[in-house]
Amino acid sequence: MELLFLPFFLAAVFGALGRLITPANAGTWLNGYNTMSAEDQARFDLQGYLKLHRRFFDGLAWGLFLGGLVGVLIHNGFFELSETGLDRFRRWSAPVTLYWTLGGLTWFTWTYRDRLPSPRGLRYLAPGILTGALILVSVLMWAGDRPSTLEVTDQGLHIEGMYSTDLPWEQITAVDTVAEIPPIRFKVNGFADGYSAKGYFKTKSGTKVKLFVRNNEKPILRIQRRPGSGPSNQTCDLYYSTDAVLHYRRILQKQPRLAKDL
Repeated sequence: MELLFLPFFLAAVFGALGRLITPANAGTWLNGYNTMSAEDQARFDLQGYLKLHRRFFDGLAWGLFLGGLVGVLIHNGFFELSETGLDRFRRWSAPVTLYWTLGGLTWFTWTYRDRLPSPRGLRYLAPGILTGALILVSVLMWAGDRPSTLEVTDQGLHIEGMYSTDLPWEQITAVDTVAEIPPIRFKVNGFADGYSAKGYFKTKSGTKVKLFVRNNEKPILRIQRRPGSGPSNQTCDLYYSTDAVLHYRRILQKQPRLAKDL
């Protein structure tokens, strides 16, 4: 639910940024312009740049606001979407928000680099950093949304991918399948984009869990680990959603005892 408000928050931030710099405070707040000599400042088209600056950030803000509005309407049922359509919306809403933001800033700093009030040698720095951030975000989104692979071996369970985990049989006390994960309060150390969730999260009841789940996959395999045998990261319950029933059967074939406490 928190992700629904991210576009509105970003829209407010970028709308404010577009109006933060004025001719009165540019000599203090406009990076690059504030280090120019008085002669260079007089030659610089400050009014034209500020108009361009405000127009760009307004466009960025309005795009985020409209995207957020569509998300709220879909979440509250104003638009009728099939399960497939709703699943696609969950999968792409966060990436589109991030790409619109980082991609827009990258485009602006690259396209208008010769009109920015910064030294010529530094005008490629901002688009370079933003391009790197865009690539990093793309890799994280790709890795985060990929299904994790669970292997059942003689020694235990192994979950590959982001936040990979080894689970020896002696540390597992029970397995079952559930319809939903516990209500989550916040992320401790993990990845979440409204479609996939991986890593460590804190539930509303105050317990820590480790998730390998995607929104469209039901039921969910719950793996309970022996409490008191190590730090909470090593003993918290795990939830895994890809082919949960199939893996549940495979686990019980290897370790029938894990069903006795259900």
